[in-house]
Amino acid sequence: MAEHGGEDRLSALPDELLVLILLNLRTAEAARTSVLSRRWRRVWALLPELQLTFASAPDGIAAALDAHEVDLQSLFVVTPDAAAGSMAPWLSAAARRVSGSLAFCNMPRDRDDDDTEEEEAFELPCLDRATLLYLDLGHLGVSFPAAGKFARLTHIFLDHFRFAAGACSLGAAVSSPRCPCLEKLTVHNADGVGDLAIDSGSLKELQLTKVRGLRRLAVAAPALRDLTLAYSFFPHHQNPPVADISACHQLQSLEWSDSYDPSTVQLGAMEHLQRLGASMYNVYGEEGAVAQHIINRSCLGLLRRFRAVQSLCLTLLSPRDIVGYQYLMGQMTVFPDIKDLYLIVFANGHGFGPSSFHVLRKCTGIRKLLLQLLAPVESEAETACTSGCICDQPSNWRTEELLLNNLEEVRIRELRGSEHEISFVKRLLNWAKVLKRMIITFDKCVPESMAKECCRLFRSYSQSEICFTFYMYRESKEVLYAPED
Repeated sequence: MAEHGGEDRLSALPDELLVLILLNLRTAEAARTSVLSRRWRRVWALLPELQLTFASAPDGIAAALDAHEVDLQSLFVVTPDAAAGSMAPWLSAAARRVSGSLAFCNMPRDRDDDDTEEEEAFELPCLDRATLLYLDLGHLGVSFPAAGKFARLTHIFLDHFRFAAGACSLGAAVSSPRCPCLEKLTVHNADGVGDLAIDSGSLKELQLTKVRGLRRLAVAAPALRDLTLAYSFFPHHQNPPVADISACHQLQSLEWSDSYDPSTVQLGAMEHLQRLGASMYNVYGEEGAVAQHIINRSCLGLLRRFRAVQSLCLTLLSPRDIVGYQYLMGQMTVFPDIKDLYLIVFANGHGFGPSSFHVLRKCTGIRKLLLQLLAPVESEAETACTSGCICDQPSNWRTEELLLNNLEEVRIRELRGSEHEISFVKRLLNWAKVLKRMIITFDKCVPESMAKECCRLFRSYSQSEICFTFYMYRESKEVLYAPED
């Protein structure tokens, strides 16, 4: 290390300071410092964090972990197209070494549906010292051990995996006897989980999204505060969903973007529920369309289920082609008493005045409105609406009075400046007589000239002193926009 016979002061530093220096390097770069001198040979093995990205040799991962001399607060591993058989060696080493977070991401190559490698699975070792587990498995199969505790795990995140039948079900593995400290469980993009029964005294947040093939769900978690279920029951229309969430008395937020049938789904009293997210609702539909009927029926059932909640999130969907379709908003007759409304509109280039007016007419007591305008599926869909399109019917929203006498704040996101949007905002400003603040974020595609014109129009439509705030995107960043007069 000393140049031209000079004194090597860096190597004379204590291990603690050398470790702090190496933490500023990538793990591979830190490991290469071992060739500098005998003094540096073991310093990298004292690092509390390791990032082994694009590690193609599983044996090398295990060897690096076995050579490490201290407990790991964080281990992050990324592999290109790992095979199930390569997982056990390094995971066993990780179980012995990791005392904090363990994150793994598998980036698989494209495979044919009949590729036999997809049938492989590995057994997750008992991680009795880790506190956080993040596994994005790239559709690998995984099972849980039949015995042992994940004694310190507080967070589990499982994504893109196939649950392989084994001696232990997923529900049993994450319940209190095996995971006594678990507070947050997230399961995304999963196959093979037909039944999920969770009994946990510590669980506070549960997110289940695209758990394909889910048939029965039972959650007994008295400390649970936040539950999300999305697109898991929906693909199967033959049988109604079976769920029991009744033993979750402290639940405050429920996002149920899935099939709902009150005769087979037990939600309990939920006296503390403050936020409800319902499944999307099809504004237009074809006669006899089973999937649309189930989706809308589920949404309506949830709206009828609760008398009052603080906040409601509702998504209105209009297909691109609505020729010959029926207008279905008349079926939406019952809403809970709410104070805040988060309305997501996916109009696909069509007008959304009639459907949004229908919702607001049922929710006249709201104090806050967040209107999210989702972009069309395709860029050309913005011109899909033609003259005489049924999307403007019924047209009473253009003339009928609506008193939103409690509405004080409106936020509109991703506004693109279409005629449909301008017309609706104009009516909204007329309905909200006590509105104090309107915050508008323009879509990324909106040029400054259009944004400036929209700002001018909205201010001219206002009949009272409203504080307008505008945002637009510049270089992919959302920034405050103050148009010059």
